[in-house]
Amino acid sequence: MARIEVIDIGTVSVRMGISDVADGVIETFTKKTQVCDLGAGLDEAGVLADDAIARVLGYVRGYLACFARNCCDAVVCALTQSAREAKNADALIAPLSELGLKPQVIDGRTEGLIAAYGASIDPRLVSELADASRPVVADSGGGSTELCVLAGAESWVVSTPVGSRRVSDRFLSAGDPPSEEDVARALSWCERAFREAASTTSLIDPSSPLVVCGGASTTLAAVHHELEHYNPSIVHGTVLSKDEITDMVVRFAAMPEAARGEVAGVHPDRAPVVLGSAVVLEGLLEALGKDELMVSEADNLQGIALLAAAELAGEPAPLDWRPDLTLAQ
Repeated sequence: MARIEVIDIGTVSVRMGISDVADGVIETFTKKTQVCDLGAGLDEAGVLADDAIARVLGYVRGYLACFARNCCDAVVCALTQSAREAKNADALIAPLSELGLKPQVIDGRTEGLIAAYGASIDPRLVSELADASRPVVADSGGGSTELCVLAGAESWVVSTPVGSRRVSDRFLSAGDPPSEEDVARALSWCERAFREAASTTSLIDPSSPLVVCGGASTTLAAVHHELEHYNPSIVHGTVLSKDEITDMVVRFAAMPEAARGEVAGVHPDRAPVVLGSAVVLEGLLEALGKDELMVSEADNLQGIALLAAAELAGEPAPLDWRPDLTLAQ
């Protein structure tokens, strides 16, 4: 049994997952998420803000305390779109290294593969999709959305610059609430980007189910269930129809930002991006010609944990990416 901690630093949130892995199977899993808004203003300025970097480092210090307290064997620190894009990414990477971590900036293709792998081995999703065609897995975050169809050596994956924070900053910030024209422009941009991405593969067919992981989908699932307190076991496996997501776009677009944070299921810190989340997912469904999507709590936290456990044991890795482990002292 290996106990692995994964720290995932994204555009909107910084997350920690602790997994107990035995024989290539995650036996237990716990997660903590903090909204850091690392990518706020990045689309326009091209750099990470000092206060956002400070927030991330504060949360990471807390996660490292969990690493010691939970007697983990190793920790992996992964960074995604904001670190790929920011001109000053080293301003975050250097202090992470000083904390004893070995931060890795994951490229978009690898991010998509790991998230799809993490979702594909989840027992509940495997059971529910057992009779379905090969699913399309979308990892939709604040700065990007990765699309992947796992097919062995023929796997298809593409990273698009479509994310809830980017859409919010680029299209939905001129008014509070935004105008109908700005919402329509945002939706059109998302749909066009996803259509272009999907045109590069023949692996997506009308019967392919769409599985979506990441904060955009899990937040909308929490809204669907009207959760006053987030519950991953309720969110996981939720099916959201295109009509319902369209209704969420209309609902959130009619509210000022502060009111969105009062909606059941929306954490107040996610109020600035929840409309963008709904717009992104409506655009995705429209572009792929799907009537619904299934929400997955399983994603790159589980995927990286399995890869790290294989690396720790010296076993062959299921994907062509090696995590850089920081071992317990």
